[in-house]
Amino acid sequence: MKQIGIYVRTFPLISEAFITEQAQNLQQYKPTFIASTLVKETPFNSVALSQHDFWKIKQLTHILTCLPNLFSKYFKIIGNLDLIHAHFGPNGVYAMNIADKLNIPFLVTFHGYDITISRKAIWKSGRFLYYQLIFNEAKLQRKAAGFIAVSKFIRQKLIERGYPEDKIIQHYIGVDTTKFTPATTKAGDRYILCVGRHTDKKGIDTLLRAFAKIAAKHPDVTLVQVGTGPLTKQLQTLTAKLGIEKQVNFLGSQPHERVLELMRTAEIFALSSQTAKDGDCEGLPIVILEASACSVPVVSTFHSGIPEAVLDGKTGYLVAEKDDIALAERLNKLLSDRALGEKMGRRGREFICESFDLRKQTLKLEAIYDSLIG
Repeated sequence: MKQIGIYVRTFPLISEAFITEQAQNLQQYKPTFIASTLVKETPFNSVALSQHDFWKIKQLTHILTCLPNLFSKYFKIIGNLDLIHAHFGPNGVYAMNIADKLNIPFLVTFHGYDITISRKAIWKSGRFLYYQLIFNEAKLQRKAAGFIAVSKFIRQKLIERGYPEDKIIQHYIGVDTTKFTPATTKAGDRYILCVGRHTDKKGIDTLLRAFAKIAAKHPDVTLVQVGTGPLTKQLQTLTAKLGIEKQVNFLGSQPHERVLELMRTAEIFALSSQTAKDGDCEGLPIVILEASACSVPVVSTFHSGIPEAVLDGKTGYLVAEKDDIALAERLNKLLSDRALGEKMGRRGREFICESFDLRKQTLKLEAIYDSLIG
């Protein structure tokens, strides 16, 4: 069996469960995770500079220098790798140096912020991890065997940023359609589900304003929001200001299994994504694919790769970014016509099974690996 190294700075993270699921579905490649920090034990082969501690000297040295020799004691383990696959642009720089040391090819998946956020915002961030991407981007573009774009939108952004078009491969990650399945019976409580971090690009404030416009029409419906982030207090304050705190339930961060439960019994999934002030955009939110796989109609925005996953008027509705009036109209329409929502949900699952099934997509990913090794 061929060997693939998967580079992520911190592993595993709840917010990056899609990386784990992709690795679990590899058939022809055995994965070994290479990380700066191993947060907890995993069933995968893995090597890390430290465990359970984000402030080890080796970690900081790695972030500042990108030196591959910091992993030298693991070279016997990773020395038989055929390829390294890094997730997120900044991580590609670190994977590049390790791949150089091992004399093997590497590729990088770009997911969203790593190519859409403005370089001015990166300079202001103060994060040296991001600085490494700026300092080494030309070298990365030259040396990588390939770049995976998680949507057509991200592919175009890579081209605009100067990445070689012949090296860019558009590939959807996909979702596990055997795990994300429709509920046999819906919950007694009616609710709209939103899953997303409390950041500017998620546009949760727009969703709250939209819900406030229709909440009185549907007193038996709750808006359930899963996530945390820097805007949590602002969003809670806005909820109170809009007078809808009795119909909005902020659950904070939840484990993957709990999100699945909520997803399967939701009446609508809503995510009003938008371009953030610093240019940050989604790639293609996995949660939207998961909701559709559960036969839940999606109400979202014409943003980034979302129109590639939601067929407007068929599997859900899309509106312009920050348009709370149109968003409210679409939510009201589905809440008022549950048969329509069920019909859209069924078509959504069919579409996801056709185009975004994780097993099918992972087979395609392995074909990409083969082409780069060959």
